[in-house]
Amino acid sequence: MASTYSLQYKRRERHTIQAVQSQALEQRIGRGYLLQISVVFVAYLVAGKLGQATANIRSSNLGPVWPAYGIALAAILICGYRVWLGVAAGAFLVAFFSPVSHLAALGQAAGATLGATTGAFLLRRFANLHPSLSRLSDALSLIALGGFGSAIVSASIGVSVLYATHVHAYSGLGAAWLVYWLGDATGVLLVTPLALRFTDFLKLRDRDRIAELAVLLLLLAATCLVIFSDLPFIPVKLHVMAFSVLPFIMWAAIRFGVGVTALSILMVAAIATIETALGAGPFASNTTLVNAVLLDVFFGVLSVSGLSLAAVIAERENAERERERVVSKQAAMEARLRADEALRESEEKLRLLLDSTAEAIYGIDLEHRCTFCNPACLRALGYDHIEQVLGKNMHQLLHHSRADGTLFPVEECRVHRVTQTGEGVHAEDEVFWRASGTSFPAEYWSYPQRRGQEVVGAVVAFIDITERKLAEAALANVSRRLIEAQEQERTRIGRELHDDISQRVAMLAIELEQLQESPPNLSEVPSRMGELRKQTSEIAADIQSLSHELHAAKLQYLGIAAAMRGFCQEFGEQQKAEIDFQTHDLASPLSPDISLSFFRVLQEALHNSAKHSGVRHFEVRLWGTSDEIHLTVKDSGAGFDPEAAKKSRGLGLISMEERLKLVNGTLAIETQPKGGTVIHARVPLGSKSDSVRAAG
Repeated sequence: MASTYSLQYKRRERHTIQAVQSQALEQRIGRGYLLQISVVFVAYLVAGKLGQATANIRSSNLGPVWPAYGIALAAILICGYRVWLGVAAGAFLVAFFSPVSHLAALGQAAGATLGATTGAFLLRRFANLHPSLSRLSDALSLIALGGFGSAIVSASIGVSVLYATHVHAYSGLGAAWLVYWLGDATGVLLVTPLALRFTDFLKLRDRDRIAELAVLLLLLAATCLVIFSDLPFIPVKLHVMAFSVLPFIMWAAIRFGVGVTALSILMVAAIATIETALGAGPFASNTTLVNAVLLDVFFGVLSVSGLSLAAVIAERENAERERERVVSKQAAMEARLRADEALRESEEKLRLLLDSTAEAIYGIDLEHRCTFCNPACLRALGYDHIEQVLGKNMHQLLHHSRADGTLFPVEECRVHRVTQTGEGVHAEDEVFWRASGTSFPAEYWSYPQRRGQEVVGAVVAFIDITERKLAEAALANVSRRLIEAQEQERTRIGRELHDDISQRVAMLAIELEQLQESPPNLSEVPSRMGELRKQTSEIAADIQSLSHELHAAKLQYLGIAAAMRGFCQEFGEQQKAEIDFQTHDLASPLSPDISLSFFRVLQEALHNSAKHSGVRHFEVRLWGTSDEIHLTVKDSGAGFDPEAAKKSRGLGLISMEERLKLVNGTLAIETQPKGGTVIHARVPLGSKSDSVRAAG
């Protein structure tokens, strides 16, 4: 009995406590509900009185902007449908003190309440609106459904009640409905975003950002006053520049987001509406109806542009933050997974991942023993099975010696340094050794392998750079040969100037001096002068020939055909050879790059033929087609082995090919031993050197 009584007592005590707690909760909820209704009522009342302040552009109880409707929609979106009573009471009281009947005031209050409730329902149910307006869909939904959509309900009810009570506004029912609808919609566009994002201003902590916001608002206010106020000290009215405020709206959208953008648009609307009511600005020069409609359209354009841009930027920033959050979360999760897994499982997964890659990769522990090795590594080192490498000391297996065969101590090995310092290295001046005992130059990257914060080994990735080294050596060889060729050419020119031309000029000077010191008989003067003139002409001709080899001036003044013909004639006279030059169907004029390239190819080809062919008859053909220019130099001499030429190509062939590449041309050689040689160069018409001119 005692235990039963005790149990019943405890139950009654528990029920009493629960009842007290429930009653306290209901009291707190009730006090909060009353506070919300009061705040909504006061806010609607203040906004309504502000909306009624523009008497000059109003008719009856209708105005171009009704900010109270924006307050109503924001209140229901923030607090829920239960604050409809505060909206209704505020709307009725505002209309009650305006020049309409009590019945009309009641109808307008019902229209505002029902319209705001409908707008909130559409935004929540169908648009899934987020109050932050951080998505473009949120901004567009608020504009379309919350603004223009829900205003249809409030305008239809409000105007119907006005005309039912014999209160006529503007020029008719249609005009009154249009102004009513635009006024409520504009109220939503101007006020609701600001109410939803009012907390944005509380987040401004940085002084530079606050200063920037102050500058923005001051410049925007000054611009609005200049445009909408018709200031007396400005002789020209700037009405056509009404949309010059749009860059400031874009500034607010890009730098500060939806809240500041809404505040900027509201500031423009307030100044423009007040100045219009005072009879100034671009929206005060028409009838009351036109002024009201134009104001609403202007505010609508600013709101749609600014809010959409701010929402797009906010959506992009949120997406970037979400991506960073996801990436950070994934990285943290992967780090935790790696810390929880055993080292062998990690190595197994790594091996499965690397089996398909073409890059040679292997891993080592702190003792340089191989922990994994992918197939590409086995192929590069010449091993058949992974058992030949796994567990072996990789330094002793492939990195034991330098290129000259001397031992490479592990203490000096950079891979070993990675396991000691935990810092990655990159090297391309060492060799690795294959299973066959041969070495190859390698470029490798080595990075530490960690378990948590502890270094447990290293991962090495390498590539065989034999081909690159050969290419670098070949390039260095070509550069050396080019330098040697330049020096030889300079030596030849210097020798020719010193041993030939300089000596002949000296002899000419001596003869002239002798002629001056011991003048001959008058009968001998003509013959002596003729000899001196002949010597002078020969020296000038040789200097001109040498000059033409260095720079063909005829190319610039006479064109490619005349320059080639002249060179063939001069070269034939010098080499005691017969050169048959013919040209046809040649496009004119050719670009300087193509002309110079062809001329140098002709010079090189004729020099090679005269030097190696063993004959003294050559054929040169220059012709054009619809899309190409061709040059061939042919001889019937000794020829050469094409295969041998491919393996050891002379500098002349390289020079010709490189010149043609500069103009997108190609070089073909047809030759065989004792079968003659044909050098064929072709260049497409219109080709140009993109970066390097085909210099002489």
